[in-house]
Amino acid sequence: MIKAAIFDMDGLLIDSERIIMQGCIQAAASIGITYTQAEYVELVGRIWADSTRLMTQQLGSEENFQHVMQGLNTYLDACNHVFPLKSGALELLKYYQAQGIICSVASSSPTSHITHRLTHTGVLDYFSHVTSGQEVTRGKPNPDIYLLALQKLGLQADECIAFEDSELGAQAAIAAGLRVVVVPDLRQPSDLVRAQAFHVVGSLHHWHQNHDTLMGCVAETFRIG
Repeated sequence: MIKAAIFDMDGLLIDSERIIMQGCIQAAASIGITYTQAEYVELVGRIWADSTRLMTQQLGSEENFQHVMQGLNTYLDACNHVFPLKSGALELLKYYQAQGIICSVASSSPTSHITHRLTHTGVLDYFSHVTSGQEVTRGKPNPDIYLLALQKLGLQADECIAFEDSELGAQAAIAAGLRVVVVPDLRQPSDLVRAQAFHVVGSLHHWHQNHDTLMGCVAETFRIG
């Protein structure tokens, strides 16, 4: 039996990536730039410094990046920067709490974003530890954030399971030696990640409903989603 579960946040626990992406697309369009989903997906899973650097390159200048960030903040102000939980997230957290399995967050987002978003969705108290991309020098796909999360938990990788939606996040968890359950959001995982993941499932709801079976089976022969 696992002792702890480590969760990514954006696109995994909360349905934020699509909303943020749409805000970026609209803000870029307001200054005459066509910004695409394919470009945005390249940012997903990265720490803020890496995302900023890449998005500045995508948009062509620091000035354009600042315009888009201002427009995005205005767009998100309408929802108080709060996003809905993904299907099955609350049920899975309740299940793990009842089973005595510790839950932790390892998100590339700034700490303030993590606490704000999880507080306003009512799930922050389910987590014993929060690890932010601000706490590591190297972001995903490097394993640093997961290694730090394991250090905070005081556990070994084989005692835990990780949940990720993004390619970079899954690579980071795998590099840290964790079994990773991939729940794709904006993009399906690569063949390499599929081959190395513990499971690829359609939603956290699917994972919760089939938890005991999936935990006991071989990933290569039984997947949902």
